[in-house]
Amino acid sequence: MDILVAIILSALPLFVITLLITRSYLRRRDQCCYMLNYECYKPTDVDRQLTTDKSAMIVYRNRNLGVEEFRFLLQTMVNSGIGEKTYIPKNVLEGREASPALEDSVEELDDIMFQTLDRLFQNSRVSPQEIDVLVVNVSLLASAPSLTSRVVKRYKMREDVKTFNLSGMGCSASVVAIDLVHHLFKVYKNSFAVVVSSESFGANWYNGKERSMMLSNCLFRSGGCSMLFTNKAALRHRAILKLKHMVRTHIAASDEAYQCCMQMEDLQGLNGFNLNKRLPKVATKALVANFKVLVPKMLPYWETLRFVLVSALERRKFRLPAFFGRGIYIFHHP
Repeated sequence: MDILVAIILSALPLFVITLLITRSYLRRRDQCCYMLNYECYKPTDVDRQLTTDKSAMIVYRNRNLGVEEFRFLLQTMVNSGIGEKTYIPKNVLEGREASPALEDSVEELDDIMFQTLDRLFQNSRVSPQEIDVLVVNVSLLASAPSLTSRVVKRYKMREDVKTFNLSGMGCSASVVAIDLVHHLFKVYKNSFAVVVSSESFGANWYNGKERSMMLSNCLFRSGGCSMLFTNKAALRHRAILKLKHMVRTHIAASDEAYQCCMQMEDLQGLNGFNLNKRLPKVATKALVANFKVLVPKMLPYWETLRFVLVSALERRKFRLPAFFGRGIYIFHHP
């Protein structure tokens, strides 16, 4: 009897450790974030393609522009590298960009959201009623009812679906939305999440002559994407991507960063989006801060150790390693 008790007591710590490890593994497995599918927006109306000729026509009808502004806009559009098969909203194509209506923005977003979501649900074989989390991010439109409410109404989603409507987050909105889903998956097990990312472009076409605000007309086009995520381990074989690490850096405390991208009115009271010259510098600063955290997690341990040893031997201050120039093609700005 004493021998049996001794065996049980000696095996108990091993059993507890095994139980804790198994529990930790199962918890981590259920918190994984898998992308099952995504659908990108492509308008069915070919007439909405913004060719060089149509660009010139839109620029020419803006009576606020002089010869120098005409030349700047056309040169920027041609040199931007954007092809002939990008799309613009209907109100801009129809010449109503100077006085956009709320209906124009809502119609633009409805077309993007519902087209991509229809295909997403059809191709992924997931019903809208199975969705547990819905995140919609559109920076320059905050309508009421919210865009998430429009999606819930259209697809008759469940009453307990968790919805989040993000606005004003700019180019980082997709990453912010996915980060939100990633954290929610740690709380809600066996869940599906949908992220819809787009922008309201029609109501924010700039009709003035400030060059820093005219850039948005040259660079931004109609587009959007709907993505389906899950933390169900049973569906990991269907996943096209698995989120390994997520890093976010918020540098808006810096005046330079805060003011580099701003929705505002010019001196004539015309609404637009200001992109100033500090934007590349600020973006680089944020990207470098992200890489300092992300790269050590992505590199093999031996490569990290080699870099630390080489840096110590050379007695230099920390600099980004040689692989940074190549890595920028992997960790691309969204």
